[in-house]
Amino acid sequence: MHGVRSERDVRIPVRDGTELSANLWLPDDASPASPAPAILELIPYRKDDWRANADESRGRYLAARGYVLCRVDVRGTGRSDGIAFDEYTADETRDGYDLVEWLAAQPWCTGRVGMWGISYGGFTSIQVAALRPPHLRAIVPMYATDDRYTDDVHYIGGCVTASELTQYAVSQVASNALPALPAREGEDWIAAWRRRLEATPVWLLPWLRHQRDGAYWRQGSLAPAYERIEAAVLLVGGWMDAYVDPALRMLERCPAPRRAIVGNWSHEFPDDGYPGPNLDWLHELVRFYDHWLKGEPNGTMDEPALTWFQRDFAPPEPFPAAWPGRWRAVAAYPPAGAGRRSLWLAGGDEPLRGGLAGAPPSAGGAMRFPHRPTAGLRGGLSWGAGGAPNGLARDIRPDEAGAPTYTSEPLEAALEILGMAELVVQVSTEMPVATLVARLSDVAPDGTSGQVTMGILNLTHRRSHATPEPLMPGTVETVRVPLRAAGYRFAPGHRIRVSVASACWPVIWPSPDAGWLTLHHGGEPAAASRLDLPLAPAHDDATVPTFRTELPALDEVGGGSSDTPIWRVTEDVMAGTVTVSTHDGGDTVLPDGARLYSAESHDLTASDADPARARMVSRIRYRLERDGHVMEVDVDGDTTSDATTFHLDLRLVVRLDGEPFHAARTTESIPRDLV
Repeated sequence: MHGVRSERDVRIPVRDGTELSANLWLPDDASPASPAPAILELIPYRKDDWRANADESRGRYLAARGYVLCRVDVRGTGRSDGIAFDEYTADETRDGYDLVEWLAAQPWCTGRVGMWGISYGGFTSIQVAALRPPHLRAIVPMYATDDRYTDDVHYIGGCVTASELTQYAVSQVASNALPALPAREGEDWIAAWRRRLEATPVWLLPWLRHQRDGAYWRQGSLAPAYERIEAAVLLVGGWMDAYVDPALRMLERCPAPRRAIVGNWSHEFPDDGYPGPNLDWLHELVRFYDHWLKGEPNGTMDEPALTWFQRDFAPPEPFPAAWPGRWRAVAAYPPAGAGRRSLWLAGGDEPLRGGLAGAPPSAGGAMRFPHRPTAGLRGGLSWGAGGAPNGLARDIRPDEAGAPTYTSEPLEAALEILGMAELVVQVSTEMPVATLVARLSDVAPDGTSGQVTMGILNLTHRRSHATPEPLMPGTVETVRVPLRAAGYRFAPGHRIRVSVASACWPVIWPSPDAGWLTLHHGGEPAAASRLDLPLAPAHDDATVPTFRTELPALDEVGGGSSDTPIWRVTEDVMAGTVTVSTHDGGDTVLPDGARLYSAESHDLTASDADPARARMVSRIRYRLERDGHVMEVDVDGDTTSDATTFHLDLRLVVRLDGEPFHAARTTESIPRDLV
């Protein structure tokens, strides 16, 4: 182990002259005589207060193991200069390229550089790697995406998100409004803060203006040009995280040396996130970098292409500590010869109750059901779960009660799946805009229905996310609804079920038109509606790695506290509405006594009586106490919709030491584009 030294607010110039702020943790002997490889993390989440304690712990850990950790605020955030005009801009990605090359040129660096990050930092790792900086040798993206349109917080299956937008988009307005502190010596930080406040736009606006795929979303997306990645890649994904599909796609399509580890986890670190089992992810990260940045022949690249946790049934609950199952491994993904199994949708003796059969039904049939915008309340709070209150699905039988469901007979033998299932279904609607939500569940012998995975498709996007087309009422069409990837074992005696709804509140914004949808089954076998399941291989063809399961040895830095989280569902019988209310917040306390409180509260309301009218109300509060000053940032957001338009109203109020400092109001009406 090495001793550790650190350097704060290192100013790094990039190609347009903007100076970015970096904090460095170095082995204490890093020098021209004893250089070390460097690891870059590039994110907008305020390295000198909000993320300072965690950065300090990881920086010490990596420096002690012979690496320089370079933690940089994205331009226009934290202490970096410039303006944050949007997330993942071309300038931001080029900054990453310049940072890699700057690190490689430092006298204490070996010239070998890696990148890592969870979520935003994973995105930037992929985006910068696609530019091929000469000295970038390896990246570790955790819970990150290759495609910003299909797999991020903005759109799911061509549908506008709801809960994801409230939690991230509005809170980022407040975070971007905080000042750059501690100030540089001699800097008029108050004047600089005012300039940033006046120039930084609301990121949510362009996201909602671009409702179909296109050039805007290709910026920052690796897809479809996976060959751009040359650096080695260690992908980390979680079955309960929103970004597991990209991990499997990149594993399949990138030509660079690559591996993936996928556990049960939600959008939290694998060492202590839920559901377990957990593993020491920092140990795996260091082993990967030891090979690619230090040249150590430690066998990490001899390990399986994909190691995944195949989970078994457990009684559903929103915050399970762990799920049963076992680790499995294959030498390549997709695994050779695994195949797929089709189960065909068939009618039943009860309304909205059908079967899943091993062959197409001989007779046709149909199930007709109304668009219900508030459907889905027993599911997770958002598309990808995370820390409380962002929990998982509970027993979803109450949701299934008013939806078409198709259930198999009890299984005689276990059925194991790995990958992305797909519902292929014939559908007709009375409306030009409609949505299908397919939920795959495991029905236990006692009748409990535990959600395995889910898929969402805006039917106007049935042929293309770039060129949506309205539906022709009454016309039967075959559509494909992809379900998020899963690694799961259905036990003998359990039944497989797929249920279909027209909405998933509060995950997605409801489609605007009232009316009925009809699922058709039977008819010609080639056109019959079916559920296609990706089968896991019967046996592993690679040895499962032995993971460390104890928590990594990180120094305790600073402190903090958390508010009591809230996840509440309220039905207004008279108004015909359902409101989902959430709250999350807490303090970060730095060792020097600086304190940042951040909190967000949201109310999301949908109406069965009027599908077009939905509303999300957000209240974001930040309070930074530092350098003898108190800075408060409040953002109140109100987004509503009618049949044709989204209406946004965002109010930003900033106070310095209790006195008004800045106020701004952003309003805009954005037409609905077949959503």
